[in-house]
Amino acid sequence: MSILSGKTILILTAGFGAGHVSAANAIKDAILKDEENVNIVIRNFIDASVPKLNKPMVKFYENNTKYTPELYNCYYYLKKSFSSKYDIAHKVYTPKLSKFIEDLNPDLIISTFPLAAACVNNFRNSDEGYFIPAATVITDVVDSMEWIFENTELYFVPSIEIKNRFMQRGISPDKVEVVGVPISSKFRVENKEHFPGKYRIIILGGGRGLFDISEDFMRWIDEFISTDEGKSLEVTIVTGTNKKLYDNLTEKEPLQNIKVLGYVNNMDELLKSHDLMMTKPGGATLFEAIYTKTPLMVKIPRLGQEIENGKFIIDKGIGLMYSDEKDLREMLKNIASGKSNSILSFMNHNIEQFRQTIYPENIALYLERLLEKYITCETTTK
Repeated sequence: MSILSGKTILILTAGFGAGHVSAANAIKDAILKDEENVNIVIRNFIDASVPKLNKPMVKFYENNTKYTPELYNCYYYLKKSFSSKYDIAHKVYTPKLSKFIEDLNPDLIISTFPLAAACVNNFRNSDEGYFIPAATVITDVVDSMEWIFENTELYFVPSIEIKNRFMQRGISPDKVEVVGVPISSKFRVENKEHFPGKYRIIILGGGRGLFDISEDFMRWIDEFISTDEGKSLEVTIVTGTNKKLYDNLTEKEPLQNIKVLGYVNNMDELLKSHDLMMTKPGGATLFEAIYTKTPLMVKIPRLGQEIENGKFIIDKGIGLMYSDEKDLREMLKNIASGKSNSILSFMNHNIEQFRQTIYPENIALYLERLLEKYITCETTTK
């Protein structure tokens, strides 16, 4: 029987983008796959502390990243470089979140958002706080100081490079495990079928349905794939929650050659049936591409964590970057003509190689070891 059996595990997450919640659900699934008798509670840390702030804070984040990315980046890189102890934002949430933790009395706390980890750290340091082992899941390919706290016993990081950087920041390598960004196991595919002379591209707009290409450019693609030059392309656009765009592309002026989908629940199946993914470089999206063996096409990003994810895409050779729609037009023409075949093969090979360096299947095992160590220490001190 697993040491996790009968335990209560609190997973704290946040609604700033879809990746933090998807990571929390993936952690839950990984635990329950190995041991069903575990009480897992997933809570938005703001809802559990000051719920009235959740919607305004999410709206502020969305507007900040959309309209003033330079301001967002200034704050992001400030937090990236300076010790998290200087960020006092957690003080707004810690008092009531501490009460929530005390009432639940979990055996383990896992955070998938840095400010949630800060609150847990502050709880452990408070007069009312007490020792509960804490783990943190890094949801982008970053080594930002905002994720690092003295009262964290285990870090799940996306790559060996991030583990090495954490070590340079003074974190013991024994505290850091390389699991990728946790996503649902249904995205994992071992053998993917490709069709010579056919290039299947899926275009996504991220969690908010915001695309890095214009509607006019989508219509150019629609026309291009109707020509002899572009007939080898097969394109799907998923508009997600962007209903206005969906209506424009399906009713107002319907596309003729592109399959248009709205909000979907089968993203894993869609990615498995496409050869390339054009999207924003969010952490969860990036690893959905990796697990489904789908190389990326990404516009040079503007936001802090997406900039870091973009560097990872380039360094690992698992995707293509374009600067603007003119650049993307040439990229699509090269793909359609077969000129990029060697590049596509190279990216697929690199994805295969990288997948061998991460161990998401060991998530539950790593948590078991953490609890086992804590219980052993507790027993010897009694």
